[in-house]
Amino acid sequence: MNTSSKILIKRIFWFSVFIACSNCFVNSAAIAAYYQSPQIIPDEQPIVRNPFRPAPNPWKSIEPELPEIYIDTTLRQSLNQLLPQHFRKGLNLGASYDRLVHLPTMHLDYFLPVKAWPDKSFFLNPRISLTSKNESLSVGAGFRHLLGSDVMVGFHTFHDWVRPRKQSDQFLKEIGVGFELSALPGKYSDIIISGNAYFPINERSSLFQGEDLLSREALCTGFDARIGFGLPALVNWLDMRLDARAHSYRGAATDDTGYKAGLSVNTRDGMFRAVFEQEKDNRKGEQYRIEGSINLAFDWKDLLNGEVPFSAPYSIPQSRYNKKIRDALSERVVRKHDVPSDRTERRLALVTSVSDQTLFFSGGFAELPNARVTVQVSQSPWQDRGEVITDSSGCYSGTVKLQPGTYRLRLIHRPTGRISSEKMVVIPKKDE
Repeated sequence: MNTSSKILIKRIFWFSVFIACSNCFVNSAAIAAYYQSPQIIPDEQPIVRNPFRPAPNPWKSIEPELPEIYIDTTLRQSLNQLLPQHFRKGLNLGASYDRLVHLPTMHLDYFLPVKAWPDKSFFLNPRISLTSKNESLSVGAGFRHLLGSDVMVGFHTFHDWVRPRKQSDQFLKEIGVGFELSALPGKYSDIIISGNAYFPINERSSLFQGEDLLSREALCTGFDARIGFGLPALVNWLDMRLDARAHSYRGAATDDTGYKAGLSVNTRDGMFRAVFEQEKDNRKGEQYRIEGSINLAFDWKDLLNGEVPFSAPYSIPQSRYNKKIRDALSERVVRKHDVPSDRTERRLALVTSVSDQTLFFSGGFAELPNARVTVQVSQSPWQDRGEVITDSSGCYSGTVKLQPGTYRLRLIHRPTGRISSEKMVVIPKKDE
């Protein structure tokens, strides 16, 4: 160690001693002043504040700002200690508490290899999610197969249930299928291709405003796909990767379509990483994101020796990380778990319009889907003028040809006796 380094260490040592002595002097003075103050009658003595702690801020709540962050950390640490390693490896579990709605939240996702062979595997993927807004359940299953030493193909299917939190409404359900391909890992291109298709299998209907407004809600039909691969290495210390994703979820009143493409650049020694992304969809429009990070290792020995203490975390390898294709057999399935729902509203009250002696009408019976109802008109008495069929939501529409005059219109479901509201209509003469 040279002379300048020894002088620097001595100065740091004596400066630390000076700070410690100063703190002791200040604390001693505060204690003496506290105990030499006049005594107060015990009955009127207020709560004594610790003189060594800062005064509380009256405008700030004494409740911890983020107490829920300890829930997830404690739970994960406990599971690591209690569960066997092979069981804990496939488990992804988190828990928290949402103070805005005063509800606990939880997420459980388990990748369970049921049967494995040297070149193939069969797995299950159950999932439970409780957020502040929704509760959802999902069960998935899949099969993966190695084609040689550099290619893996897989197929999976899933069934999802979702509904609003703390409600007894019917679950919205969907089924889906997916495909995945992984090829040339590690020092090659590391190609990843996958796609998923989503199909709703039910809908939820509700009546509002005195049974005149029918609300229909179902999950959207859609698909998503992604592709990613490593670009050819230009130099032996830099890797670049291109990833792209596209999605489309559609319904009667919903159209969520967009894409995302990004280029990531990182040095093999782990020092520098940069990402450039472009994203566009129907909701947020077009967006760009650029971010970068620098990761450095610090060495106290180099600092004391008067050298630069910062360096790259790793030494530069001559080739890319040689990932094995077998690792793809145990990777989690990538798909969307919160497909948007499609909601439409329709009036069920009888609505009419007249054009050229033709009466147009529409309405509905929410509890009578796919039913045959009779159209009746009356000047006195009621007379049947035809029949119409309701759709899956109980809605109907049709036309009636009438002579000029004043009529009343209604629809009746004879098996149940359900009658719509009456509507007064006037068919004018052609010359009028």
